[in-house]
Amino acid sequence: MRRSWVEQYRLVLKNPGVRPVFAFGFILKLAVIAIPIVLALHVAVGLGKGMGAAGLAVGAWLIGVTAGSPLQGAAIDRWGLRPVLLLSAAAQGVFWEAAPLASFPVLLAGAAVSGVLLIPGSTPVRLAITTLIPAGQRQTGFAVDSMLTELSYIAGPALGALVTTQISSTVAMRGLGCVAVAGGISLAMLPHRPGEPAPGPPGEPGQEARPDRWMSLIALLACVIAAGAATGGFEISLVGLMRSAGTVRWMGLLLSACGAYALVGGFVFGASRPAVRTRVTTLLLGLVVAPLGWIGDWRVLLVAVAPAAVLSAVTLAAAANEISGIATAATRGRVMSVYGAALAGGNAAGSPLAGLAVSMGGPAAGFVTAGGVAIAVSLAARLALQAKTPIVPALADDTVAAPARLEN
Repeated sequence: MRRSWVEQYRLVLKNPGVRPVFAFGFILKLAVIAIPIVLALHVAVGLGKGMGAAGLAVGAWLIGVTAGSPLQGAAIDRWGLRPVLLLSAAAQGVFWEAAPLASFPVLLAGAAVSGVLLIPGSTPVRLAITTLIPAGQRQTGFAVDSMLTELSYIAGPALGALVTTQISSTVAMRGLGCVAVAGGISLAMLPHRPGEPAPGPPGEPGQEARPDRWMSLIALLACVIAAGAATGGFEISLVGLMRSAGTVRWMGLLLSACGAYALVGGFVFGASRPAVRTRVTTLLLGLVVAPLGWIGDWRVLLVAVAPAAVLSAVTLAAAANEISGIATAATRGRVMSVYGAALAGGNAAGSPLAGLAVSMGGPAAGFVTAGGVAIAVSLAARLALQAKTPIVPALADDTVAAPARLEN
């Protein structure tokens, strides 16, 4: 019998240990997503170094985050999530306490190290979804994670900027560190921690890694990178379009609308059946992003960006859902961490790529470039997987995955 949308979300939240993971994960997300704006404002305004130096500091931090994700995943698989979370919380506390006093060169180095040791809020939440939620409910679980991420993008940077500009960057940086420490320690201390299954029916053993599953994983990660690049490029191209039209004052409204559309997309995805393929949503994302540069009226654009915002949220949730079906109990930490690194890398690459296209050919070229990357990668992924078996293994609705290793 088909369940209602409300019932599907209610069943997900009834799983033991899931609600506190979502709650504390959201707290950690708020801190992590606020880091770029707080760091940039501290360097540009607090240290008086200008926007070029601010971009360099944020870039150093992003490089650290991208490089550190696979290392953290390997550590989680070997030693468990609790010690890695506690180490990460300690590192964030030390860095953000000392950062306001650091010179610019020391701040650059510290930001990179802090990024390497940072566990983003989505990593423990995604691990929780793969281990605390039955397989048949995971699509809805990943949709909840997607919606919480969108909410944190709406609230985190705004709160960080507000505290930095109205009080001081020192208060903002140390407060950010306190929130990150609180979120990480809270997740580590939960009775049912991410990666550790709640009591219930015994799960199926993790599948052995096979070449076709690795090919599926590579194709999915390529789609994640492309979707991240399309999203990052879409935002930069949007700024260029609004500037060229002289309507930059409406940029905040447009970005808020994108966040609202993404929330709707995540909610609908979580309640939809059957699951959608990542390569399909990546293709659709590229197709709706590419023509946006030819819209001149910001009021039309306010409506026209809806499909792109919806598909961005749906694609990332769909990818996490499919990737969770490929990971085995022994590789879950690495696989989900690499997923996070692919997304961060795609976002980091998409912005300068689209920015270069905008500077050479105008806003329309930026949108075409961002959308074209998603289209090309999705078609390549389809060709690579045409002869493969379905990516997500068919598990019963009441099956909980085998546990990831938490403790020695």
